[in-house]
Amino acid sequence: MNRSIQWMVLALFVVAAFTAGVFFKPPDTLAQKKAGALGKQIQGSWILVSMYNEQDGKKVDVFGPNPKGLWIFTPDGSFSQIITQASLPKFASNNRTKGTVEENQAVVQGTYAVFGKYKVASDKEQTVNIHIVGSTFPNFVDQDQKRTITVSGDELKVTNPSSTLGGGTNYSVWKRSK
Repeated sequence: MNRSIQWMVLALFVVAAFTAGVFFKPPDTLAQKKAGALGKQIQGSWILVSMYNEQDGKKVDVFGPNPKGLWIFTPDGSFSQIITQASLPKFASNNRTKGTVEENQAVVQGTYAVFGKYKVASDKEQTVNIHIVGSTFPNFVDQDQKRTITVSGDELKVTNPSSTLGGGTNYSVWKRSK
């Protein structure tokens, strides 16, 4: 192969490599693997221990006593969360699309599910930004929200200023699922 063709092939290779880097950015997985301490600490599955809302000096158990919940943070930057009251009424029809007004109201008020993407904003300030892709509270869909999250051993504490109750701040405690 003559020298000019070798240089052309090398130049094309460099241009192709540069273009691939510009147009095909590394996936969030790589970013999460480079995550700092908080990013690594929150990854995994968490079981809800308690949750309350504080507004105007009053505390309210958001999902009643002994709520149930699961929050999953994946290494690729995805999250999924579901919370329910300890007991919800069963539908008499045994068909979720044919609940009575009272059954539907109890389920809507007694559950919350959300999923999307997360990214640690600051290890120092212990803040995590979440982008909500889908939620049973549609007002939050496509929103970016901030959470303060602290991890101590197998306990995760969250401060959430974006309450679904229309005000106040939610505080929750989670334990690592084992």
